[in-house]
Amino acid sequence: MDIATSFSSSHDASTAIAEAISRLKLQIINPKLILVYFSESYEVAPFQEALHSAFPEAQILGCSSCQGVMTDEGYHGGAGVALWAISDYYGAYGSAIVATSQSKYEMARQALLKAIANCQRFGEMPSMILLHASPGEEEDIIRGIEDELGTSVPIIGGSAADNFIQGNWMIFNQEQQSKNGVGICVFYPSCKISFSFHSGYASTGSSAVATRVNGRELLELDGRPAVEVYQEWLGEALIEQQFNFASSLNPLGRIAGQIHDLPYFKLAHPLRITEQGGIELFATITPGETLYFMEGTEERLITRAGRVVGSAFELYSNSQLHPIGGITIYCAGCMLRVQHRMAEVAEYVNKAMQNAPFVSPFTLGEQGQFAGGENAHGNLMISAVLFHKD
Repeated sequence: MDIATSFSSSHDASTAIAEAISRLKLQIINPKLILVYFSESYEVAPFQEALHSAFPEAQILGCSSCQGVMTDEGYHGGAGVALWAISDYYGAYGSAIVATSQSKYEMARQALLKAIANCQRFGEMPSMILLHASPGEEEDIIRGIEDELGTSVPIIGGSAADNFIQGNWMIFNQEQQSKNGVGICVFYPSCKISFSFHSGYASTGSSAVATRVNGRELLELDGRPAVEVYQEWLGEALIEQQFNFASSLNPLGRIAGQIHDLPYFKLAHPLRITEQGGIELFATITPGETLYFMEGTEERLITRAGRVVGSAFELYSNSQLHPIGGITIYCAGCMLRVQHRMAEVAEYVNKAMQNAPFVSPFTLGEQGQFAGGENAHGNLMISAVLFHKD
């Protein structure tokens, strides 16, 4: 079993994918699955054609990433395409995209069943699901998957991203491409895998109840305009242009579970002030939920990815395991906040990965499984999966 990565920064799609494929072929033979992460500037049709020609038997899942990607070779800002491939004689991998007028809940169920059919593992529970969908309704997507398989199968993933949150994201696989759909890959690897999903933020102690909500618009906290309460917590008034950037260190948290009486949180990233004095979020809030004012630092954002990878080892802490490779999902909002120091982030991940190959897109929403076993969608999060050999 082997995992390999490659990268090209060429601005021409055909040249970029040809370079990335050429470099990948020097490291791996007959991959069963290829993941593709790329900047919004590329047309994906040349990617599909070149990958199918070079690896006709491989399953593919591609997802756009915000302003670059990260691999074991470092942080690649700006335009670029990264490939992550796994060769696994005894394993199986299936990819599918569903993009219809149906709800994302229904699309998720159909994509899941199609992905399982594409690797002919009917009736078998996958070890893991990788999820890449267009932003929005991620909670419903998770619910659709869990209604088919139950809650025990770990889900990791990230919502497709563009450079400036203008809808220029894209997902694709070996069969199709879409700006608004659900992409799923099911994993049946022949090795052990481990997971981690963390926020890296701490509660300040300030909290309020969501008393009025409209989808992803938080209108009132404790019966008051949500933006007023948030700005009181922050200690400053925000204008529209500042809001998204300033809020990346101060998201809103909800308790997802507890370990040893200590709560852990899933985060909701404030995007903008609405006309009603509410806050538009990248995650759905339920009326009656208690929201906590969270706090992070740039230093934590820089070191956190390495810590999340390191914590994934704890699942097999008593075993002598060595990473073959891994996938990390890093929030685009966090990346933009510390973009000037992303080379350090890559160094921390490489060290935690013991220099095994990995890929990391920058996404507009992250999915993962918490230590307590809950699959969840959050923002400003990091999700990681490691593949191990004894």
